[in-house]
Amino acid sequence: MKKRYNAYIGILCSLLVFTGCDKESVTPYTEEKVPITLSASSLPVSVDIQTQTRATETINNRSIGIVAAKATGSALSNVTSWTDYYLDHVRATGTDTDLNGEKEVVFAPLQYWPFNPGEYLAFVAYSPFHGTNGDVRVARVGETNTLKVTANSTESFPDFLYTKPVGAFNKETAKANTDKAVSLGEFQHAMAKLDIEVKLVDKDGNDIEEEELPDPNPLKITKLEISTKVDNGIFALPENSTIAPTWSLGTQLTVAKSVYTPVSSASPETLATPLLYTCLLLPNTESDSFVSITVSDGVGEVKLESKEISGFKAILPSTEVKLEMGKTTKLTIKVKYVPIPDPETDIILEGQLVEWDYKGKSTVTIE
Repeated sequence: MKKRYNAYIGILCSLLVFTGCDKESVTPYTEEKVPITLSASSLPVSVDIQTQTRATETINNRSIGIVAAKATGSALSNVTSWTDYYLDHVRATGTDTDLNGEKEVVFAPLQYWPFNPGEYLAFVAYSPFHGTNGDVRVARVGETNTLKVTANSTESFPDFLYTKPVGAFNKETAKANTDKAVSLGEFQHAMAKLDIEVKLVDKDGNDIEEEELPDPNPLKITKLEISTKVDNGIFALPENSTIAPTWSLGTQLTVAKSVYTPVSSASPETLATPLLYTCLLLPNTESDSFVSITVSDGVGEVKLESKEISGFKAILPSTEVKLEMGKTTKLTIKVKYVPIPDPETDIILEGQLVEWDYKGKSTVTIE
């Protein structure tokens, strides 16, 4: 019995060693779960139509919707359909964590690549994420890749962003990348940005310096309001990296709806140095969007009533006043301030007073 036991143990150990060598050298193990790790470039600030300047923001803490479509190969053209989802509008969050020169985009809970290395995914993303778990001003239209963006009366429109489609990738591609990350690319602005500058000028149109104003300064903006007759539009996420996306604008309202009131009579703002206010509007609505302002000098008021954005004079003669997707339109409102002279300080008497020596009387005849 003792000899059989030793022989049995010896054979068992040999089989384990043999089996382990066979597994490693002949059959690679590809069924492990690989998390989907995404990154994205920092957000670009809208391009200014006048100056063509850009700056940099971040995606930190932004809610992001991720669409992953199935593909049959490694090319973007291998996507079978942008409604054949692997990730059907799943929420992720932008971070400030550096990842390969970009910022990490994280899922909670984690999402994983398909087990089969022969399955590929292409990605497109947008922000903010739609619905009750995101921004209620963004609503997905049915089960499609279109999103309805709507303004409300307090927060205006959201800064709606999108990426171009990227891919296709499989988990083996991702594993070969640095940090196993796939880049979504750069988020683009889908809204038009409106900057309104309000400043004081003299009777000749020259800027007035703050030290030239009376002290205390009675000049105040008591109302600044932006309104529009087009308060919603539908944006289709791009399905091709070479075709520019477009908006489908909603039905025009009969009366313009207020979408942003940065200054009201409840909290007036002293007008001294130039003041800048920013609002987001739907592209191509410059003829249906309006600005109104009221300025008080403590005694009376002057008003600019619902002026069309397209009716403002362009800063550059060759530039039209338009609201374009991904660009900034700057409007300047000049308030002319001309002080009324004070007779007690402007009239000066010179000479010496002497007594009037009365010599008779004067007679005036009116015929």
